[in-house]
Amino acid sequence: MYLHRPTGEYRLLLQTGRFKVKDQIGCYVLSLGSDQHPRFIGWPETSSRIFGATVQVRDSLHWYPVYCPAEKNMPLYERKLVVVFDTIAESFRRMREPTIPGTSCIFDMDGTLGICTCSSSSRVVDIWVLQSYENEVWDLKYRIELPVAEITREFEDCGEYWEWDFDVVSVNAGVLLLVRTDGWLLHIDSDGKLVNSFYRRHRGLCMSECRFKQSLVQHAFFPALEGYVVNASPFI
Repeated sequence: MYLHRPTGEYRLLLQTGRFKVKDQIGCYVLSLGSDQHPRFIGWPETSSRIFGATVQVRDSLHWYPVYCPAEKNMPLYERKLVVVFDTIAESFRRMREPTIPGTSCIFDMDGTLGICTCSSSSRVVDIWVLQSYENEVWDLKYRIELPVAEITREFEDCGEYWEWDFDVVSVNAGVLLLVRTDGWLLHIDSDGKLVNSFYRRHRGLCMSECRFKQSLVQHAFFPALEGYVVNASPFI
């Protein structure tokens, strides 16, 4: 759902079709409250068909493909592009990304875009930030060395580091790296220091790519919750 500023309407961007046959996939736009049928707007010019959570910057929605059909003799990381949906023109385009190997994710970095990447052969997490939106220029802002020895020593059931899941959030003009192991959720700062840990108990839990931002509306039921603390970390 997004705000279409020229009309003031809230609209839904819908995806339909079967993943196995690309020609049957399409995107539609539907205005909330309208009795009209959804309007077909086509499909982004990219080979990827599955997307993660969206990041909204400058009246556009941004996705980072999590799956790209294989092409002969072409590494996976060379086929990834950021997919952009302009909420004013209601059209798709593609944005260049830094050439990065390994598993990656996109996130909101203080009003611009960030990409976090980690290779299974390295104990380092790189975080790229989009310095120029118009020119699509990326800058390697953080290189976080994982405290693997400390984690494996301090926590049981943490598994092997190449099996850990990573995510990153922008906090206090910096970043916080979230690391999910078999039994723990860990917080690591931009200096590679372990700053917090939570025992997950249920191994079936996973990290969500969706984020809720605190609003100006004060809901009375939040302070009534047991253990509620103002400005406490929401990433648990």
